[in-house]
Amino acid sequence: MPIDQQGAQPLGAQIRDDLVRRIRAGEFALGEKIPSLKALSATYNVAELTVHNAIRELQHAGVLESAAGRGTFVRSFPDESAPADDVAALRVEVADLRRRVEELEKRA
Repeated sequence: MPIDQQGAQPLGAQIRDDLVRRIRAGEFALGEKIPSLKALSATYNVAELTVHNAIRELQHAGVLESAAGRGTFVRSFPDESAPADDVAALRVEVADLRRRVEELEKRA
């Protein structure tokens, strides 16, 4: 799926949705490694950080799992009944808030 650089939906959300589509279509099987950030950023013609944010949302949703030095793997199939955008966005926000609280606690 081409990414609409001028579209109303953020690029990261478009990438996330396309990765979900590709997983559901069987392009990436359960337990299979997905392409690297560099490869995906070239595929979508976006910055690696944009791809990283999309992958992070899918990690928080439990769809993807990263292993240091090994890559990112499909952990589970996306739940079609769950409002993925809302749940994934909330999980990312909670993780970000947790990180910020931990940083503040270190300063105290």
